[in-house]
Amino acid sequence: YGLRFTDALAVGRYLNRHLPRLEALTLRFHQAFFKDSSLPQEVLDAASSNITALRSNTCFRIEDGSFFGWEGCFDQSGCCDGNCSHVWNYAQTLAFLFPKLEQSMRRNEFLLETDEKGAMRFRARAKLQGPAWDLPPAIDGQCGSILRLYREWLISQDQGFLDELGEKALLALDFAISYWDEGQDGVPDSRQHNTYDIDFYGSNPLSAGMFLLALRAGEEIAALLGQGERAEGYRALYEKGREKAEALLWNGEYFIQKLTDVDAHHYQHGEGCLSDQLFGQFLAHVTGLGHLLDENKTRQAMKSIYTYNFRRDLSDHENVQRCFALGDEGGLLLCTWPRGGRPRFPFVYSNEVWTGIEYQVAACLIWEGLVEEGLDIVKTARARHDGFKRNPFNEVECGHHYARSLSSWGLVLACSGFGINPKDGAPHISPRLSQEDFRCFYSTGREWGVCTQRREPDGSLKQRFKTLYTADS
Repeated sequence: YGLRFTDALAVGRYLNRHLPRLEALTLRFHQAFFKDSSLPQEVLDAASSNITALRSNTCFRIEDGSFFGWEGCFDQSGCCDGNCSHVWNYAQTLAFLFPKLEQSMRRNEFLLETDEKGAMRFRARAKLQGPAWDLPPAIDGQCGSILRLYREWLISQDQGFLDELGEKALLALDFAISYWDEGQDGVPDSRQHNTYDIDFYGSNPLSAGMFLLALRAGEEIAALLGQGERAEGYRALYEKGREKAEALLWNGEYFIQKLTDVDAHHYQHGEGCLSDQLFGQFLAHVTGLGHLLDENKTRQAMKSIYTYNFRRDLSDHENVQRCFALGDEGGLLLCTWPRGGRPRFPFVYSNEVWTGIEYQVAACLIWEGLVEEGLDIVKTARARHDGFKRNPFNEVECGHHYARSLSSWGLVLACSGFGINPKDGAPHISPRLSQEDFRCFYSTGREWGVCTQRREPDGSLKQRFKTLYTADS
């Protein structure tokens, strides 16, 4: 965009010429999102306030239009470069509001940052002429990127986009199978680098869920590319992995990490109740892929996360790491050990509160029918960012305007049950709130507007989608 205008005067002339159109669009969006909606205020607040991260210094575009983002921003510089795949995994706002920008991230990941064997560097530097990232691939980032490619196709319905990147995504999936699933049983069990900036060992729910998610996405991508036999292979491994993960990791209340000696490696979680244990399920709900694991176990695990990890008051909570919530504030802890078994050196962020995880957990709770529990977490997070204690438009993790906070758009999707039919691209909703008179903003990237569901005089439920903007308008 530095080349779009010759100078500041050209910007001023453009604004003067287009101001009526720009103002009208802004007011139309405001009306649709805030006023023509029956969503809870805290959901509207969380989803809209974090849009600002996209126009903050966290994000930028380069000469050819490619989109890049840091993880967040420090006062004088960006923090953690290269569209970090395991952090941007959580973000949903860009995909549904500005899908072309999100698509450019997938092109970077698969065309430039995935090598000939299928290993993906989780920080994109090639297009920025930077040195290649040299840490091992991240299991959650690489598996999540495969899912996000399917998401981008689902939103855009652009077969050309899928044809361009699909084969490279399946190569990345084949690498994931050979690299992380040593037993070839559908459950990762080797060294697994992840978003907590450490390596998990053995079998654990975060890695297992993301791996199963990638297999399901790979099945869909292969089928769309006309590779039925390959799709069947991914499905077979998924079924095997699902069965083993449920048998191996389920403790009756939630999913745990299985290690012979949890202290043999630093920074594990072992018997702990991990808030991210069903992060893969969050992404599966976003893309309409259904339940990755048993539905009843999934619901119980989500309920356990709320029961054990959500605190209304952190006054007695001890945290020697970074403090994003403290004192009489509430928040969702990343991990707790309600049954004991806390490792001597658990992963370093386990006592922290991250809004990006709070929002994805809240959204998943809502999808699983635990609506009040999900909204409780959102209300508590927004109470911390009330404009007095903290900036409501700046959610900090590693830096300001942290990208993980963009998981908040998932709350809109969860409350509305918004989805896109993969066969014809038609949007649909399945509200988790009032079925009788529901109103909500929707966006497919190709269009946006207001969707409604109302009870008709004959007793039937009628859905309507009123388009207020299309990409061609």
